[in-house]
Amino acid sequence: MSMFVLHNARGESVDLNNDSLLSYTPTGLGTTFTNTYSQYESYFKMTKANIQQGHMQLNIMFGDVESRSYRTFSQFATFLSFQPLTLIYNTGADTWHRDARLTSLTKTEIGGSTVLQTDRLVEQFTIEFINPWYNNKQGRYKTYNIDTGLSIYGSGFFNEQGDFNQNLILQSSGENASSAVRPNLSGVTNNNINSTIVYNSDAITLNYAGTGSTEWYYGLAEAWANMSDSVLSFDKTYTISVDVQGTVPGVAFRVNNTFSPTTKISNDTWTRAVYTFSIPNLTGATLNKFCIRLNAMATSNTAGFVKGQTLRFRHFKLEEGGKSTIYTHAPEDGITNAGIKYGYGYMAEVDDNNKNNPYVDKAQVDITNIE
Repeated sequence: MSMFVLHNARGESVDLNNDSLLSYTPTGLGTTFTNTYSQYESYFKMTKANIQQGHMQLNIMFGDVESRSYRTFSQFATFLSFQPLTLIYNTGADTWHRDARLTSLTKTEIGGSTVLQTDRLVEQFTIEFINPWYNNKQGRYKTYNIDTGLSIYGSGFFNEQGDFNQNLILQSSGENASSAVRPNLSGVTNNNINSTIVYNSDAITLNYAGTGSTEWYYGLAEAWANMSDSVLSFDKTYTISVDVQGTVPGVAFRVNNTFSPTTKISNDTWTRAVYTFSIPNLTGATLNKFCIRLNAMATSNTAGFVKGQTLRFRHFKLEEGGKSTIYTHAPEDGITNAGIKYGYGYMAEVDDNNKNNPYVDKAQVDITNIE
């Protein structure tokens, strides 16, 4: 492997030590600092250290023979015009990268170089670095296959600890909401049908705008949304829950064409409606499509609604799994949830029947070293 390889912004590479380009006497690969000190009598305490911008200079002989010297120089000059450049320095012990821009490339005539009299062009090439040296490393570790049931461990800062799952609904609280900021499932359209909507400080209120048995609801995912546009899938179990109250007799969730059992509500207390489901994949025009709604429900299938009936809701939560956990905002909302523990700790996925601490089944790290 060559000691010096140069990349340009167009993705091209040039080996600076080959039959056509011979580079020698490099300078400027080290590091220089400018240090600032505070003095107390005869003592000095360093207060600041700044690394000086590095410059590297090479002498390059162009062309493997005299007749190709000018053409090789021209090709190299064209290569340098696509900046910034990246110098790859192979030390033999490791490979390092450093980004740079061209400072100068001299141009003399054959035999006119002050560096070396020769039958080819010999020029000085100077670049200035725009960042420190760095390299990219990737490490992987996997145990031998005969070990089974091992645990996966990790450590870090966890902002979600406790008996709850991630909320998949964005802006889910319904408090101080608006038409632009209200409960929604990322990637699909939300809607309210056959009702007017009012945004209160503590909840969202739907007012029935019709008379009779017309279906009215708040749609988190309006029919028919493409499953591929959402964060959901057909092969998982989900649980949806919401606080509800109002003058309508009850509520039910509708997932595609299936209604949940009706939850009876009142107009003076909050009731938590909960429904565990998986999303059926229908056929025909609705293949790979879905909808999720919170429906107002009358006392029976034949009973109707009265214009002005209300349905209020707040604290929507849609989570993976077969149980409802405490209400929390979606992580994307960037809101700290009350009662949730935050801090640094260790975690592991442990099979209680096959504990084998402290070994790990798989470990992987991607790091960038900058020195």
